[in-house]
Amino acid sequence: MARMRNKDYGLGKSALMLLYCAIFCAFGAGSVWAADRPPAGTYTKTCKNINYSAGQDRILASCKRLNGNWKNTQFSNCSQCLAQHGDIENCDGTIECTGVNIPNVGSYKRSCFCCRMEGSTLRCYCITRNNVSRLTSLPNAGNYRDIWNDNGALKGR
Repeated sequence: MARMRNKDYGLGKSALMLLYCAIFCAFGAGSVWAADRPPAGTYTKTCKNINYSAGQDRILASCKRLNGNWKNTQFSNCSQCLAQHGDIENCDGTIECTGVNIPNVGSYKRSCFCCRMEGSTLRCYCITRNNVSRLTSLPNAGNYRDIWNDNGALKGR
């Protein structure tokens, strides 16, 4: 008889633990469901643990770097980026607003990514012939009628 009581007690203890787990998961899931929905962007493909605060218009996330490591990062002014028809993009582990006011000439966009203007300079990561991404820039990019990727370097004429 003593054995059966111990066995029954073990089942009751397991059921109680499952109940506690279910309650904990329900409250945890409730807080996830209540979180603000992150804004759209290509960053969602290579970032995880994405948290968005609509009140601060800020994303906190862990994003994959080109070398495969993960980096914690944050980005503010999401609404402004999207209003300017930009993309919120993971650029080597850093979330950035890309594609705003970039030159729309040439073929560089086919093999370059994370393109953004810094003043009059166009900065992008471009793919080399060896399939390696390289950060490159082109000063006075707005003055060119043709821009292309030359083995990982932006060139223009």
